[in-house]
Amino acid sequence: MMYMRMAFVPLLLFLTVPAVVKASTENEGISADVGLNNMTRAGHWNPVTLHLPKALVELPTRYVAVEAMDPDGQWLRSPLVRPVSINDTRWSASLLVKLGSRNTTIRAVVIDQENPDTRSVASPQEQVIESTILRIPQPLESNQEILLLLGDLVNAKRVSRLAAREDGSRMLVISPNPETSSIPVSPVFGPAGLMFDGVDKAIICGNAIEQGISDEQLLQLDAWIRQGGDLLFMAGMSLPSALSASPVIESWLPGTFDRMIPLRRAAALETYARANRPLARRALETLQIPIFDDPADIDGIIEASVGSAENDPPLVVRRAYGFGQITWIGVDLDTQTFRSWSGTDSLLLNLLDIQNSGDSDGRAGEVRRGGLDLAGQLRLAIDHFIGVSVIPFELIALIGLLYVCAIYPLDWWIARRSERFRWVTWLALPLIVLGFTGITWSTSQQFKADGWQIHTAGLFDIDQATQTCRASSFAGIWASSNGQFDLSVSPVEATMENDLHSVVSWFAAAGRNIGGPDALAPHASLAGAPYHYGPAASELQDISIAAASSQLFEANWIGRLPTDPIQSTLGRTGQGTLRGTLTSQLPTPLQDCVLMHAGWLYNVGTLHPGETFDLDAGRGPQSLGAFLTKKRAVKDRNVSARWKSDDQDILRILEVAGMHRATGGPEYTGLRSGRLENIDMTRLLVLNRIILVGKGPPATKWMPQKKAESKGDDFKNAGDTTLWRIVLEVRN
Repeated sequence: MMYMRMAFVPLLLFLTVPAVVKASTENEGISADVGLNNMTRAGHWNPVTLHLPKALVELPTRYVAVEAMDPDGQWLRSPLVRPVSINDTRWSASLLVKLGSRNTTIRAVVIDQENPDTRSVASPQEQVIESTILRIPQPLESNQEILLLLGDLVNAKRVSRLAAREDGSRMLVISPNPETSSIPVSPVFGPAGLMFDGVDKAIICGNAIEQGISDEQLLQLDAWIRQGGDLLFMAGMSLPSALSASPVIESWLPGTFDRMIPLRRAAALETYARANRPLARRALETLQIPIFDDPADIDGIIEASVGSAENDPPLVVRRAYGFGQITWIGVDLDTQTFRSWSGTDSLLLNLLDIQNSGDSDGRAGEVRRGGLDLAGQLRLAIDHFIGVSVIPFELIALIGLLYVCAIYPLDWWIARRSERFRWVTWLALPLIVLGFTGITWSTSQQFKADGWQIHTAGLFDIDQATQTCRASSFAGIWASSNGQFDLSVSPVEATMENDLHSVVSWFAAAGRNIGGPDALAPHASLAGAPYHYGPAASELQDISIAAASSQLFEANWIGRLPTDPIQSTLGRTGQGTLRGTLTSQLPTPLQDCVLMHAGWLYNVGTLHPGETFDLDAGRGPQSLGAFLTKKRAVKDRNVSARWKSDDQDILRILEVAGMHRATGGPEYTGLRSGRLENIDMTRLLVLNRIILVGKGPPATKWMPQKKAESKGDDFKNAGDTTLWRIVLEVRN
């Protein structure tokens, strides 16, 4: 009998192994490329490319989506996307997902929906065909800065270590493999460039473009720069081949490329890099640099040129590109010549502008990674509503103390008064409980208003050179009762062109705080239920909210204006100040306007539609830093007003976050920018740009709509604060 059992065990294993192998093969039918080089950043949008078997998605009613948890631990499903055929056996789809936690998981789902027009609306006709959990290889914290490298620049990681902060944190270099062909991200995900939402700075080498980078990836990178990105573009001898490989990069150059010429003198480059050793003479014999058609018409600030003459070919040009910045250098630092040069590291530090970024601890080390930042302070300020406040702890403690005293000794004293009426205590105890329950409920009603409210804030930016506009908006929604609602966003301005792209998502707390993307565990939601996007990323559906609680959201959209908002003749004098006039062509007035350029500020006041302001009639410039930090004279010195991290003045927070570097950065506020880093326009002030700042009407229309089963009136407006910023060119 024992021998029969021994023979039966191998037979059983032989029969079960094929079944196990078959099951694992079926589970591996869906694969994915998650993040940039398999790295994802919490609290930011990350790219996800799904690869699916043909048999699973070839039917025209099959769509795919990705699901991830928000910071409250609720599953959020992306808009549904129709995959495209790659070859005879595989289909693919490119999507985006915003991670609510670095410890979260991602699910890829295949859905069969009969009606494509309503494919994102949960209905009985919708059927989940398959759901697969995707592994996140290397999740990063939300405050981990990323330097994207497209090319083979070995000095980049060494430069990142040299620029490390006092606490040891440094920028992480991510170098994904160049994609010769890629699937475009579906337009339902809103503005282009979101796939690089987690990137702080980028480096791209001309040799990498020559070797092959897809136009789709370059177009996404171009959109990211225009919306506030920072690019270092290295193209010297590789420039002609790079232009032939991809004409997309032509707009990244400071002029129209003409031809290549030999670089006979490298003294200017060595001086700019602060190198302690010159370039080898043999290296100079082979180096060539590009020159442009009209050297006198270079777009941007020339930081280094071959010689000292005015029309000498430029070597380093830094210029504004939309709301972002492009730094071009006319040599290829990824070649062997510069890999072995000791000055390459310091040269890269200057080009990336991270040598003196001002991100020291500041204020006796008050800056802490993972703690409160400016985005978190703005979130706390928006999370305030009419008639809603926190119950004072003293009042809660007093009610608790009185409750304990009512049970003992009051109830005990009543029982001891008479043996005959001891039964009264059985009546007194429930009366005490009911009485204090009523007191607690009525007290809470005094601090919690009835009805649902929405409180909004944001920035509206216009780049007059390209007639591009963008909006960064935030909203807090308060509910006095349990319910569900939908939320969508759209631009308020109806005269814009139709190429608008919007996206709305949750707005998390900062870092490792409760409800933050870096918290050890998700913040337990009182109304935990999955919700999903509508047909596009501009609409969220079936959001659950608990009574006497709030939820916060952020939205972004980009568009184009058909006409210039400002007619400007502003130019720079020999002393570096501004002169000229500006005329408003906006349909709405702007209040408390100021002009910012270089390190100066000019008071404009209220600018009405059609009104002209002449700088010569003003009071003259004042220090921009003194204005932003509210400096005042105290005895024999000027003292800045201390930044209060508990300040709830939304306009003040937006004002400082929008020019954070001009204030001194964390050294002044004691806080980092967080999610508000991309709205900082300080770098544009020295790139031949003038910024008109004023308070105006809201630019984003928030449209919350309660579900039929949710009780109560419509949403009450708890206020809006919108700061308008118009970027103007300096006329020469």
